[in-house]
Amino acid sequence: MNEQTVSPRECIGESQGWHERLAGKAEALQSTPLAMWLDDGSRLCRARAEALSWRWGPLSLDASKQRLDQEALQLLVDWAESRDLHRWRKALFAGEIVNPSEGRPAWHAASRWRGESPPPSGSEAAVAEAQAQRRRMSALVEHIRAGRWQGATGRPIRHLVHIGVGGSDLGPRLVSEALAEEGDAGGIEVHFVSSMDGGQLLPLMERLDPAATLLVVASKSFTTVDTSFNLHTALAWLAASLETGEAEIRRHQLIGVSAYPERMTAFGIPEAHQLTFSEGVGGRFSLWSAIGVSLAVRIGMPAFEGLLEGAHAMDRHFLEAPSRDNLPVLSAVIGAWNSQFLGIPSHAILPYDSRLASLPAYLQQLEMESNGKSCTRDGLPVESATCPILWGEVGPNAQHAFYQLLHQGSHTVSAELLAVAHRHGSRGGRLGACLRDQQRLTLANCLAQSQLLALGDEAIPSSLQGFLSQGYRGNQPHSVLVMESLTPEALGSLLALYEHKVFVQSLLWGLNPFDQPGVELGKRLASSLYRRLGGEAVAPEEAVVDVATERWVSRLTG
Repeated sequence: MNEQTVSPRECIGESQGWHERLAGKAEALQSTPLAMWLDDGSRLCRARAEALSWRWGPLSLDASKQRLDQEALQLLVDWAESRDLHRWRKALFAGEIVNPSEGRPAWHAASRWRGESPPPSGSEAAVAEAQAQRRRMSALVEHIRAGRWQGATGRPIRHLVHIGVGGSDLGPRLVSEALAEEGDAGGIEVHFVSSMDGGQLLPLMERLDPAATLLVVASKSFTTVDTSFNLHTALAWLAASLETGEAEIRRHQLIGVSAYPERMTAFGIPEAHQLTFSEGVGGRFSLWSAIGVSLAVRIGMPAFEGLLEGAHAMDRHFLEAPSRDNLPVLSAVIGAWNSQFLGIPSHAILPYDSRLASLPAYLQQLEMESNGKSCTRDGLPVESATCPILWGEVGPNAQHAFYQLLHQGSHTVSAELLAVAHRHGSRGGRLGACLRDQQRLTLANCLAQSQLLALGDEAIPSSLQGFLSQGYRGNQPHSVLVMESLTPEALGSLLALYEHKVFVQSLLWGLNPFDQPGVELGKRLASSLYRRLGGEAVAPEEAVVDVATERWVSRLTG
């Protein structure tokens, strides 16, 4: 592996000139109504719409309802390239140190590199290791799905409980939900547990057959407190229910996934039941690694391989396409334009497909944990807004909740509406027709809400003027992203697009997107408070005392 570190100072450089030019352009466009750019009778508007729309593989991105013109977009692309985009991109794929605070490369793209194409120079060993672990994972998945894995009492496994948190949970959970229609799980029920309060685990313990339940503990460090507590509770349940020791349960009904095999061995997980991945694969980028084993059980290895294939295709697009046609680069600069230059502090993710219900939560972690920072790679304060606040919901549900604020409230937001063009095509008869009608209704609502977000009152057709109240503010900049169909390949491409978008934005803002120091202090504070709530004394230097917290500690232990 190439251990060369890319200098933060070289990347950050002098950006005042770009900032001034883009700020001036933003000021000129702030007062331009989106309606002025969307007149279907204007050749200039049609040309603009064409220039701000892109199609690649299964994805189509329409940014014509962004507060943006071609000149501004070119400035943004030039700004990205001035931040050494080409060099940093090569460094990412070659395994150079792009996570300087932890002294690590970022190996998530290596986790999904396909065997038929040679990996970038410097990444060969990481790719080979990831492919070896995938072969190992495939054998375990086939063993489970074929009903050949037996628990401590000799019963075949029929239930799998995936225990993780953060990236070890959100990615596999999202894809498991999104691709549930890809096929059955080989007779295996797959469940995901992440909440530290036991609220997700308890209902499973009440209804699953303990003799037929396999636990998968997914933790990069193998020390994450939330995951450890859920695991110990689950092991206690299995041991008590089966009237055997926990050591026996660990040998027969537990798979471990971690970057630290020695910790799994010390915990009593047999080496044959361990899967590993590189320390250079961050949790929120780990879906493609052995962390996806439970997902692979749910959808099958062919679908899991399709997911990786789609992500790898997006990797190649990101590496090879010119910036002006590069979907991750375009998504990144448009997002930075909205948050940094148009001053829009929040971004709504609105999928018009219930299979993508977990996408907003997944992207919250991916983007806000990566780029929710105010210090550059070399510790200097950032002088502009960085990552916006991400939030969202399935679009049809959101229409009955917070769209009132989007349309008539006082807040300006940016948004991304996602839809799937084709669904239920293979179903015949009356049921198939009904489902296709529902899909058409969903797409109609997506496009209608997009019109209304952009045009405001001007979206009211003449036949309804005078019958509907006005006050639709419009001018809410947003993109529409459409997948041809929700296949493993298309979903893999979509998620890889978002990963690379995050990376490009980190370059624009001079951030390290691969660490998360902001999450650590709260966990440390919780450790001493946990002991105090249990009646233990803690040393004065371990505790942080404030009057409000002290009152709660007194009340909760009284």
